[in-house]
Amino acid sequence: MEERALRERAKTREVKDLAEEVRDTLINFVGAFDANRVKEINTTYNELRAFVQFCNFDYYFTLRKFDSAISEDSFTYKPKFDSIDAEYVVDDLRDFQEFLYGLPLETDWQRIFDLLSTYRGVEVVDRDAWQKVVKALRQVSESRILERIVQHAAEDPEWIAKPAVYNARIVEPYLNELKTNVEGILQKLVKERRNNRIEKLVHQVFGTTVVARTKNYTAKANVVFQKSDVEGFLHTDSLNYLKAYLLDYFKKDMREIVQDLLIVRGKWVTSVQAQQVSDAYHGVLAVSEQIIKLDDSLADEGELGQRLRRAAGRVVERDPGTQKQLKELVKTINQEAERLVAEAAQNLIVIGKNLKALVEDVERKEPAMIINWKELDAAIEEDLREQMSALYRQLYYLVQLLQVYTAKS
Repeated sequence: MEERALRERAKTREVKDLAEEVRDTLINFVGAFDANRVKEINTTYNELRAFVQFCNFDYYFTLRKFDSAISEDSFTYKPKFDSIDAEYVVDDLRDFQEFLYGLPLETDWQRIFDLLSTYRGVEVVDRDAWQKVVKALRQVSESRILERIVQHAAEDPEWIAKPAVYNARIVEPYLNELKTNVEGILQKLVKERRNNRIEKLVHQVFGTTVVARTKNYTAKANVVFQKSDVEGFLHTDSLNYLKAYLLDYFKKDMREIVQDLLIVRGKWVTSVQAQQVSDAYHGVLAVSEQIIKLDDSLADEGELGQRLRRAAGRVVERDPGTQKQLKELVKTINQEAERLVAEAAQNLIVIGKNLKALVEDVERKEPAMIINWKELDAAIEEDLREQMSALYRQLYYLVQLLQVYTAKS
């Protein structure tokens, strides 16, 4: 479930399907950690931690107090221990007992060393030698001789050695982190796939990925709202692309073919079909005007722009009560933007379906929608079927683009 592996799998699969499969796998993996396994892992970890701490005790620091010539790097030197005053090592003995009594002497050391060997790929501990050490440590521990030395040297008969306690619970944090990381990777993949799809569709519609037609309902305008801790405009991209298409293509290319030629000059088999296309066409035109009106109204001198400025001016930092009016106004504007995109998309789908049907109708020996195709084809310089096909393709990609934004997560 590493990011590199998931990215590799995502190259040949739909991210949505991959995410569902990975989540199922993760659920099964997490479910395998029942109470007994969790307890075993936590116990093993704490025993291993106690062993490591015991091994890391600075033995040479203490031993040099008895023989200053002892070197950590020399294994042939034969130490000559001198008698010293116990007060010089009493603190060392206190620290050593903390690790000694925290060491689980009765545990299954073969299991611990098997784990270490598997992890490192080699035997890291002489098992027979360690069993001898454990035997000696058990004798020292049971005799409490070191504890008595400290009590005597420190003149504190009430002193009792306190073992180091290792009670870490590593399984739950590990699983939580794993789930968080995997979900983060999946969300990143979904977002990247979505952004790539958007970029491809934008290029297919406009021939470029740089499109900026909205002037005031923009992501840039959200800087003001961030200072006021307000969410801001939510549908800036979809409204921008829709406005650009309507102004640059719909009111020119679509009007010339659909409105001026097909609706006005076409002889339709039934008026119902013509009326359906006409209603959708004029519905889109109405949305276009409303988009322009909304965007212009958000200018500094516009009605909504002035209201936003006044509402933002009343916001007091860290006072949610003063944000209410601004939030409600921004929410209303977002709802209007969302409605316009959805309404336009619905009408564009109707136009697109009819355009596709009309392209097929041109080829029929007995047309089922318009009966004067030859007359209409002669009325324009370009091939009518090719023109309608091009309009349909562009419209198809635009609707796909809008649906990316309107699709529910």
